[in-house]
Amino acid sequence: MAWARLAGSLRAKVMGRKHDMVGSKLVESLKREISGGRALVYASEIARFHRAKGSSDFSQAAQYIRDKLASWGIERATLERYPIDGKKTYGTWTPPPAWEPLRARLSLVHPEDRLICDFETEPMCLVFGSTSTPPGGLVLDVVDIGDGRSDDVYVTHSVAGKLVLTSGTARAAFVNAVKKRGAVGVLTDHMVHEDPSIGRTRCDLPDAVNYAGFPVRHEDMGKMVFGFSLSHRQAEELRSLLKKGPVQVRAVVEARLFPGEMHVVTGLIPGRSPQDGEVLIIAHLCHPKPGANDNASGCGLAMEIARALSEAIAAGRLARPRFGVRFMFVPEMYGTMAYLDRHPGWARKVRAGVNLDMVGESRETMSIANLVTTPWSLPSPLNDVAAFYMKAVAADGKMYEGSEAAESWHHNIAGFAGGSDHYILVDSSFKVPCVYLGHWPDRFYHSNMDTVERLDADELLRVGLVAGSTALTFAAGDLEAAKFMLNVADAGARQRITRAAGASCEAAVMCPDPSKRAETTRAFERRLDVVLDRDLAALDEVARLVPAEDASRVREMARALKRGIRAAARASCAKVNLFAGTADAGTREGPRRGRHEVLGSGDEAGASAVYTRLFKGPLDPAYLYDRVGEKRREHYEGKQKDDPSFQLKLIEAVNYMDGRRTLGRIAALVATEFPGFTLDDLKGFVEDLEKAGLVRRK
Repeated sequence: MAWARLAGSLRAKVMGRKHDMVGSKLVESLKREISGGRALVYASEIARFHRAKGSSDFSQAAQYIRDKLASWGIERATLERYPIDGKKTYGTWTPPPAWEPLRARLSLVHPEDRLICDFETEPMCLVFGSTSTPPGGLVLDVVDIGDGRSDDVYVTHSVAGKLVLTSGTARAAFVNAVKKRGAVGVLTDHMVHEDPSIGRTRCDLPDAVNYAGFPVRHEDMGKMVFGFSLSHRQAEELRSLLKKGPVQVRAVVEARLFPGEMHVVTGLIPGRSPQDGEVLIIAHLCHPKPGANDNASGCGLAMEIARALSEAIAAGRLARPRFGVRFMFVPEMYGTMAYLDRHPGWARKVRAGVNLDMVGESRETMSIANLVTTPWSLPSPLNDVAAFYMKAVAADGKMYEGSEAAESWHHNIAGFAGGSDHYILVDSSFKVPCVYLGHWPDRFYHSNMDTVERLDADELLRVGLVAGSTALTFAAGDLEAAKFMLNVADAGARQRITRAAGASCEAAVMCPDPSKRAETTRAFERRLDVVLDRDLAALDEVARLVPAEDASRVREMARALKRGIRAAARASCAKVNLFAGTADAGTREGPRRGRHEVLGSGDEAGASAVYTRLFKGPLDPAYLYDRVGEKRREHYEGKQKDDPSFQLKLIEAVNYMDGRRTLGRIAALVATEFPGFTLDDLKGFVEDLEKAGLVRRK
């Protein structure tokens, strides 16, 4: 009887925990489980390794994570191996060969004799993909080629057999000076994403050594090419010496490119119904030492969430969710593509994902916590659920001289962006809803100054609460979680409509020309058409997350909420008409459904064309450029330089390319999410895709 009473008591406690699996109660529960300090310890350990794909250091870091997962009782904690040789392709993604750096030194020989940099003390100084010099090294003349992109500089400067110094990227110098003109190697002080507003320029950080890499391939194995990333101070010293006369340096490099393996670590906290699906928490493990925020922080936090959830579930402090929670640690993007390639049915099992990348920034980094949502092509309640938790975690402050709650965490909820592993998962060939938690901008991004001293345990905890709460809400897979999702998705949809209407009313009021105010109404309606479709579809997705016996109830609730959202849209249209002073103010029924707005040259044949994509995963731009030539690469790079969102527009265009939508409709959908995209932009892109054998016209 005593055992029966104890068992009954334990069952009651665990069942009671089900109501702690969503909302503010869940956040409070996880505050007792997740430790930012532990996440910082794990991240600090990972930051000890120089995590180049295929290297022994990457292997050791991966083994460290796998062993920790196993020690916490995480099931199926495994390390999967994938070949990388510069030829093997996953989707359109071809990882470079494995790279093992061992030692490197760069010394000034003339007009002075002194050490410039040493891989032993500054691993970031050796450009990724560098290969060995002869054992005694090489003494080479240095030639300054500026940014290295213009052909003019090579007319006046011979670079064959020399070492080029560039302010541009290692990639540009590798292509233009090494491959085309016979230079032996590269010195660069290039810094990506300079941002004077946060003190991130080469002049602001003169001693920063920046991450640089060569675009090496299979054919580069066995060839000698090397590069050193210098601080701006070091590069400027060489430039100053070059103005006075010849400069020679000695380079000694021991490193190799070889056919090897990249490793993916994965482990699972099983759910009550393993066959029903999983929720994913993913972080990329690669990048040079120290790479503390990018991305030892994401891996360390994912490890801590795995430990905390596993132990709390085992001890009965948290109920075991219906869906399992999988943790993955990957070489960025390449590893995710490889895993999806090897496990083709897995994506259909994943109900939601959270990508952790750069999650521990201290205030010194001048960074902001960001939640990057799914693209509009993939509607999901995940966006509003993650946003709810981000706001809940932020709202732990108090108003001045009052008791009202206030946000104390500087954060931002943003639209879709790429640049990390979520971008692989949300592709329309996989359709895994995945949000990205990270920080941007970062003053010390991709440099030797991204150290563990610039990690913050409190920030790791805040992001961990958002990630853990989001994952467990989707893993719950029950009616209570579904009701919570419907509530926050409904509230989010109404807020977006209200904000868009408010902005349009303001634009109408501020428009000095009454004859142009009608365009305000039309622009609002065009946007509302697409936004409404997306938000209503997100509500429909909730029914897929509950057991069959609850699905009809969830669909009924979703239908009722959708009626309310449509009513809100009609009211907002009336409001915009009222402020715009248009003739039918207050009479229009709302957005006009099914409108196909075509933006471009008026080419009706082109607008009506329909294409089917022939590849899986997002398109690696390098794959396309190899097949359409250097001029088209320059075209796309120029577009991206003028419009930083241009690549995102192309990504979304591919996502919408389902064999049913016309190019005109796709252009309109993309332009609504990312203004400025035209049918002409899309037609040029599709012509290149067709030339590369990546799409077929129906």
